[in-house]
Amino acid sequence: MSYYTATFFLGMKAHFRGNTSVAPVFYVEPDGEHAPGYITFQLDSELSIDEQLKIADRFAQAVTAWRDEIAARADQQRTAADDLEAARAEIARLKAEPGDAS
Repeated sequence: MSYYTATFFLGMKAHFRGNTSVAPVFYVEPDGEHAPGYITFQLDSELSIDEQLKIADRFAQAVTAWRDEIAARADQQRTAADDLEAARAEIARLKAEPGDAS
């Protein structure tokens, strides 16, 4: 068992890849494909294929849930920005209308 905490910031250059040729391995390369400094997640080859699959499924579920939360926040921010832009356009339209002379 490994006990440690590490933080890696992911940017647009980050690359992710998996390999199952010997034992299942998943690489996270924060600075781009084949750049120095990467993180390796490896499954123990002594685990059964079903156990390896269960671990991979849990990993995928956690990443998918994380991605879905980010997508929901992005949608919310886009909606707020769209609403603000629509309100500004309506204000501009109302200001441009000729006033009532009566």
